Amino acid sequence: MPVEQPLRCLAVRVVLDDAGEIDGIELETFLNSAAGPQWLSTTEWLFVDPPAEAGGEITVPVVMPEAMAVRAVLADLTNEPRRIVFDHATTPSETRKWRWVAFQIAPSSDGQGRFPWERLDA
Repeated sequence: MPVEQPLRCLAVRVVLDDAGEIDGIELETFLNSAAGPQWLSTTEWLFVDPPAEAGGEITVPVVMPEAMAVRAVLADLTNEPRRIVFDHATTPSETRKWRWVAFQIAPSSDGQGRFPWERLDA
């Protein structure tokens, strides 16, 4: 099995729509402008607890390659309030779980999921 490239998981503060639901279009627009289309997200914290740094605000986990995460965090520094409230390097176990999320979206014939940035290279 090939070695996974380093991933970071960002805690991104969400904007709610008029119905009180996560505004997915706004979130996608924010992430694409901050990091390009090289990210994967879920609407719930599946593998770890939401970070205490969020102060009770609603956040979603977003995983992306380390270089893109640095770019996204730097792009977010000018926002007030900041949208990215916390980030951490994924453990090998977390990376495998994110690979499972990718499989739900983009299964491959070898039984692995492809992350969005891997599909870009294909």
